Formats: sequence, structure tokens, C-alpha cells
Amino acid sequence: MRPIELNLEGFTSFRQEIKINFTDLDLFAITGATGAGKSSLLDAMTYALYGTTTRTGKQISDFVSQGANNLKVQLHFSVANNQYRITRRCRLRTGTPENKVLLETWQNNNWENLGTSITAVQKTLEEIIGMDFDTFTRVIVLPQGKFDEFLKGDTAKRREILRQLAGFEIFERMRKQAGEMTKLFKQEREMVERQLMEIDAPAPLEIEEKSTQLAAYQQQLPTLNQAVVTAQKTLDEEENLLTQLSRLIQLKKDLENLNANNSEIAVLQARLEKLIAANNLQADWALVREARSSFETAETGVKNATISLNIARANLNTEQQQLEKVRKENEVLAPQLKAREEALAGAKIYEEQRAQYGKEVINAEKTLREKSRQLESAQTELTTAENKVKVAHRQVSEATASLEQYKAGGERLKSLEKIAPLLIQLQEIDSQVKNEQNQLIKANKDKEAGAQNYQQLQLKLRDLEASLQQAREALEAGEKANAEAAKLNHAAALRVQLQAGDLCPVCGGIHPENERLPELPASSVLDLVPVRAQLNTAQKAFQNCQIETTKAESTLEALKSLSQQLSQNLTATQQRLNAVQLEINTILGEENWLPLTLKQELQSLQTSDKAYRDTQQQLEKASTQLQVAQQALQYSQETLAKIQTEYQQSLAELEHRQQQLKSCEAKLFEITNNQPYQTLLQTLQQDKQKLATQLKEAENAYQSAHNQAILMEERAKQATGNLEQATAKIQQLEAGWQAKLTSVNFTEETFIFAVEDIKKQAEWERLIQQHREAKIKLETKITDLTETIGEEKAKQTSLAELNQRIQQHKTAKRNAEEQVQQTQKQIAEITAFLQIAQQKQQQTERLIEQQTSLQEREETYHTLAQNLKSNEFQAYILEHLEDELVKRATILLEELTEQRYALKTQEGEYWVQDNWNGGELRRVRTLSGGETFATSLSMALALSEKLAQGSQLGSLFLDEGFGTLDAETLESVTQILESLRQQSRLIGVITHIRPLAERLPAQIKVNKTPQGSHIKIEVQ
Repeated sequence: MRPIELNLEGFTSFRQEIKINFTDLDLFAITGATGAGKSSLLDAMTYALYGTTTRTGKQISDFVSQGANNLKVQLHFSVANNQYRITRRCRLRTGTPENKVLLETWQNNNWENLGTSITAVQKTLEEIIGMDFDTFTRVIVLPQGKFDEFLKGDTAKRREILRQLAGFEIFERMRKQAGEMTKLFKQEREMVERQLMEIDAPAPLEIEEKSTQLAAYQQQLPTLNQAVVTAQKTLDEEENLLTQLSRLIQLKKDLENLNANNSEIAVLQARLEKLIAANNLQADWALVREARSSFETAETGVKNATISLNIARANLNTEQQQLEKVRKENEVLAPQLKAREEALAGAKIYEEQRAQYGKEVINAEKTLREKSRQLESAQTELTTAENKVKVAHRQVSEATASLEQYKAGGERLKSLEKIAPLLIQLQEIDSQVKNEQNQLIKANKDKEAGAQNYQQLQLKLRDLEASLQQAREALEAGEKANAEAAKLNHAAALRVQLQAGDLCPVCGGIHPENERLPELPASSVLDLVPVRAQLNTAQKAFQNCQIETTKAESTLEALKSLSQQLSQNLTATQQRLNAVQLEINTILGEENWLPLTLKQELQSLQTSDKAYRDTQQQLEKASTQLQVAQQALQYSQETLAKIQTEYQQSLAELEHRQQQLKSCEAKLFEITNNQPYQTLLQTLQQDKQKLATQLKEAENAYQSAHNQAILMEERAKQATGNLEQATAKIQQLEAGWQAKLTSVNFTEETFIFAVEDIKKQAEWERLIQQHREAKIKLETKITDLTETIGEEKAKQTSLAELNQRIQQHKTAKRNAEEQVQQTQKQIAEITAFLQIAQQKQQQTERLIEQQTSLQEREETYHTLAQNLKSNEFQAYILEHLEDELVKRATILLEELTEQRYALKTQEGEYWVQDNWNGGELRRVRTLSGGETFATSLSMALALSEKLAQGSQLGSLFLDEGFGTLDAETLESVTQILESLRQQSRLIGVITHIRPLAERLPAQIKVNKTPQGSHIKIEVQ
């Protein structure tokens, strides 16, 4: 990986955007004061590639510049002739910060997107670079000082440094984790063993007996079920017969009740026949009623038409008289209106002139009012301008007097403002120091308490282990005693069965002739349940204490690590505090100062300087306002004089127009006899319109009355004809209607009474039909049911006898069902027993397999933990790694020194062979500064190549690790770096030594200011 361009903004001390182009850089120095941000440039590259750094981890808030909310880092780099660009952005917000990433590749003269997912981009980057985060940070940034210490230290020291540089701390973590896994699997195995002891699996003989019983019950079950079915079938037949007999009896009763209503149905039949006869005359009755209604309507129409005709004739006579009256009035008034119209024609010309003069007067008045308003406004503006001039004069005088009371801050204020951010930083760091001191004190107290707790738990664990051993011994003794007692009891039982002359299987004697058999002591079996319970209790207590001890040990280790980390943090924070204090001393040029005094002085100078500048701005503003006010006053004076002239001209124009209007009005009023022309014209038009309207209304009223009279005569004739037709029709229908009533023995009154029941016809017909259908239905059902039962059986069987037989059948069925249920219960119980027995057997087998597996894993992790001890496995690996590094470092050293030096090892120490001096060997501890630098650099490069595992190293950054360099060493180091430069790599050296930096072809200078760090690239 070779960087091409780095762009960052809001990253640590770099608040503002900076860009570093590495295109023309192959060997350069990174220089700057402590805390300026040299290491932040390497952190930015690492963060861009992996989203984290070695110093801050993944705490995003540690990356963002103080006081900022956004961060951006962009790295343009190349790998194997391919170019890539990675951009990471972070925005702080409430809760989780927002992170974004973009990976691009340069293809076809354009950037193509390779992904924006953080996880996917990280995986792609590691594939491109060929290294993960840990490997990259070890092979790209070489800690030169560490290798110098590595070469000059003893064997143990070298191994420890090599362990740290190669990242072999993982083996120690693996060893601890393997030990913890061993304890965990041991606890699980012991738990499984206790579960095996608690399982009470039945014996195989008992399972076989239960299986035999189950088979017997299952063979009996079909026979018992058939007995239940037979009993149910017999019971169903008897209950069905009972239902049928009960139904037959009920149907016969229903038929008797139906026959009792025959007389009522006969009456309804007679009334229905009468209603049908009346219903046949409905059409004739409708015609008669219609003819009677038409005759009455015709009589009423003749009467109404006669009245309407008389009214229309009287109205026609009245309207004719009114029309003649209006015509006579029109003949009288027409000449008068014509004379008035001729008189107004001469006045029309003067009226038009008067209207025109009136408009001109209104316009002149409007113009005069506008000029008057402008005059008042100009006078007001003049007064305002005069007041503004007075106020501006006063403000200038006051600002001039105030300016003499204040002074500017000067160079002292600039220095104090420059250190203001440093004072805030100093206060924050001082507060952090106190906080970390308190945390360290608390951590140390917690560590002491944790150690005491761990020691107490270890003592308790030993006591519980002794109790557990005692319980196990007691259980073993009891089980042994019970075994002996069982043997004696068995021997006593055998002795009871011996006959005279039998050989005793226990003692070998003959019973009882030859010799007397020895007496057997009385024995009894001990109750071991309390002993086992005591053992279980002891095991649980020991296990719980074991877990608590493990937790206490882990807690103690964590507290020790925390205490060490807090101590390191406190040292680093104190160093930062000293650096800030030194920077303040440099800026102020003094050492004896107090932050509070400086803040107060800064505040006082800022207040005075602000007041001076504000007053100065007020004076400039007041002077500007005075000039503006004077110009406004002059303009107002000129405007007022102009408007006064225009006002006088408008006043004269108005008087002239008013005189013309008065002259025209005098001539007009002379003609109209002092009356308005429009009034006379409007009155004339209204009188002419009124006369015409009266004549037209009279003519229309007469014509309407004439038309109405003709219409009423026609209606009267039509009404008379309708009456004659209705009279003839009613006479004809009345004669036929009476004849039909007589033929069916009806009068009109009896017919009307019969017709009133016509609504009940349908109801009567429905009741009669229902009676007939119900009777037929009952008779049919009785016949069918009698045939089904059997006529003889229906007569001979009684309900009481049948109920008695049904109860007997129910009892038989219930007994059969109880036998089936009992058998099923037995089957279920035995099945459940067999299932539980099978589960227990399977559980026992599974626990045994689990016990075996856990024991194997426990032994595996125990072996792994033993093999990973630092004095065995790690020592072996480190030894071989050191041999490989020495071989590769020798080759590199020869390349860097033009074959002059070679690295050798003798008796566990490092030597350098000088080939230019006849192969002279010198211990590494006796080498000069330049020789030491070349040797340690060779070792660093060898380890870098080893850890890179073949990945292309396009760039290296060296931490040179020197405090000072003499002239000879400086020249050697420069030559070695030039030699390293020729290997097509970008080489960056982080150094505090100015002469070394100045000898290199280029420098990246990092400068820190209150506004943030900046860079400057100088190329020689």
C-alpha cells in the first residue's frame, strides 16, 4: 500500500481541511512539536483504511476535533498498479454517531463505486491490502526504539519485546482461556455425573413384566368393546320402540282433537259460499258507483261554470270602461309633454358646458390639495433634517469624548487570546488528572478488596473440599457395610434351606452330622439416604464456591489490569499537562503565572479593547450620520422652495376655473327658471313613461278580460253536455243493478254487508284447507306407524314394561363400559410407565455420552493450557522466529551498508561483523549510533516482512527513537535512509531531530495553533 493523497478535516487536532500529496515524496521527515499532530497523520491513514486506530480504538468521539461535530478522512492510495480511494465520514449526534464510508477504484479515467456498507468495505479493503488491522499497524509503522532495546537486552528481555512486537500476547490469552474452558468442562462433567446418580431407571425384568401385562390387556380390549357395542345396539332398539309407541298414542289424541272442530269449519264453509256470491257482483257494483260519482261531478261542474261565466262578463264590462277613460286622458296630456320637451332642448348646451367646467374645478382642487400636502410634508422633512443635524453633532461630540477614556489591547491581548484555548485545555487536563487519580485510588482499594475476597474464597473452597471428601468416604463406608450385610443375610437364607448331610456353600462344612456350622452374626442394612443427601449438599456447596472463586479470580485479574491501565493513563495525562504548560510559557515568555490571573487579565483587556473599538465605530458612524443629515437638510430646503411656487400656481388656476363655472350656471338657471336641468329632464321622461304605461296596462287588462269571457262560455257549454251524458248512463245502470241483486236474493244493504267480509275470505279458505290437510296427514301417519310397529305388538306392548326393559339394558351397557375403561386405564398406566422407563434409559445413555464427551474436551483443553505455557510452546515459537529474523536481518543489513556489516549471534548475544575490517566482530552494545541504527532497522524490516506474509509493502514509517545524533551518526543514518529509499518504497521518518530532518529530501512540518493544526511541505 502506497499513499498518494491524504485529505482530512475535523480529525483530532486538524480542525480545518488539509491535504497532503505524496506523489513527489519518497523519503521525507514528519516534524513538529509534541502534541502538534504528527502521529495523527498516521492515525488518519489507519482510520481511513480500518475505521480505528491503535491509540483510541473505535471510540468515534475521540477522533472528532474538540468543539466539532463532523469528521472527514479521505485516502487515495495504490496497490499493485491499481488505484483506490477510501472516504470515511462521521457526524456526532445524540445516541450513536452516524458513520458513512465510500470505497472507489480508478477505472477508465473515472472513479467507480466498490461499496458503501461498512462491513463489506472493510472485508474488501483487507483483501486489497492483504493485511488485517493488527498486521498493518505492526508492519507499516516500525518502532525503531524498540528494536534498539531488543538488540541490547538479555535473552528474557529480548523474548518479551519480540512477544509484544509480533503480537504473541494472543498465546497467553489462549492459555488463560483454555484453563477457563477446562474448569468449565470439569464443572459440566461433574454436574452430568450428579444427574446420572439422581436418575432412577427401572430394572429390565420389571419392564418385561409390564410389557407382558400390556399385551394381555390389549388382547382383552376388543372383546370388551364388542360387548359394549352389542349392549348399545339392544338399548337403541328398545328406546326406538318406546319412541314409536309414544308417538302413535300422541297422534291418535291429535286426531280426536281435530275432529272436535268439524262444526266450526262447517259454519265457515257456509259464510264462505255467501262471500263468493257477493264477490261475483263486484264488477257491476263498481260500474254503478262510478256512474253515480260521474253524475254528481257533472252537476257540480254545471253550477261552477255558470258562476264563472257571469263573473267574466262583469269583469269585461269594467275593463272596457277603464280603457276608454285612459285614452281620453292621453289625448289631453300629450301636447303638454311635447311643449316641455322643446323647452329643454335649448338648455342642454349650457348643461354640457357646466358639467365640463365642474370637472375642471374638481381637478384643480385635487391638484391644490396635493400641493398643499406636499408643502406640509416638505416643511416636516425640513424640521426633521434640522433635528437630525443637531443630534448628529451631539453624537460626534459624545463619541469623541468617550474615545479618550479607553485604550486598545495591543500585543499583550494577542498573546493572551493565543493561550486562551490552551488555558481551557490546561483546566480540562488538570481536571482529568484529578479524576484519574481518584479512579486509581478507588481501583487500588477495589483490587485490595478483591484480593482479600479471593483469599477468603480459597480458604472456604479448601474447607468445602475437605467436607466433600469426608461425605464421600462416609458414603463409601456405608455402601461397603451394606454389601457385607447383604452377603451375611444371603448366607443365612442359604443355611435355612440346607438338609442333613448337605455341604454348606458358605463355610464348606457338612450340616449337621460331621461338625457344627459356625454361627452367623446378626446384620442389618444401613439407611444411606441421609448420607447421599449430605454428599449432594456438600457437592453443591463445593461447586457454588468453586464458581464464586473463579469469578473472584477473574475479577481480581480485571482489577489489576484496570489499576495498571489507570496508572499509565495518569502518567500520560500528566505529561500532556506539562506539555501544555510549557507551550504557554513559550508564548508568554514567562513561567510564573496563574491561570485565574491570566483569565482575569484577558477579560479586562478584552473588555477595554472592545469598548475602545466600539467607541471608535460609534464615532465613525456618528460622523457619517452628520454628513448624511447635512446633505438631507440642504435637499429639504430646496424642495420646500420649489413646492411653495407650485402651490401658488395651483391656487390661481383653481380661482380661474371656479369663475368660468359660475358664469355658465347663471345662464343655465336663467333658461330653467332656477331649476336643475337634469331634474327637469328626468321629470319629463318619467311623465312620458307613466302615460304610456297606463295606456298599455289598460289595453292588456281589457284583452285579458275578453279572452277570459270567451273561455268561460266554452266551459259552460261543455259542463252542460257532460251532465246530459251522466244522466243517461246512470238511468241505464241503476235498472240492471237492481235486477242482478234480486236474482241472487240480495238487497243493496245486504250486499254491502257481505262485501265487507271479503278481506276474511283468504283466512277462511286457509283455515278450512289446514283442517282438511291436518286430518289427512294424521290419518296417514297413524297408518304408517301402526304398520312399522306391527298391529299386534302395538296392542300388546305397554310403556311401563318397555321402560323397565330399557333400564336393564342401560345397566348392562354401563357395566361393559366400566370394564373397557378399567382396561384402558391399565393400558395407559403401563404405557406411561414404559415410556418413562424408555426416556430414563435414553437419558442415561445420553448423559453417559455427554459425560464421555465432556471428559475428552476437558482433557483436551487441559493439555492445550499446559502446552501454551510461556516456558514451553511460546518459547519454542519465539526461538524459531528470532532465528528467522536474524537470517533475514543479516541480508537486509548487508544491502543497507553495501555489504559492510552482517549480523551474527554467539552464546545468546548479538554481534556485528565488519567485512571492511577483515571480518572483525563487535558486540551490538559497543556499536556506534549509526551502526546501531542500521542493525535495529534491519531487524525492524525483517519483522515487518515476516508479519506481512508476502503482502507488498509500498510504504514504511519509522519512529527513529533517538534523543540526539552526533555528526558521524547523523551522516550514517542519512546514508542508510537513502539506501532504503532506493527500494521503491515511500519512507516517512517521525523525528524530533532537526539536523536529520533537514538532511532528508522533504519535510512535512506540523504546526499547532489555537485554530487547529496545520501542515507545510518543504522540498529541497
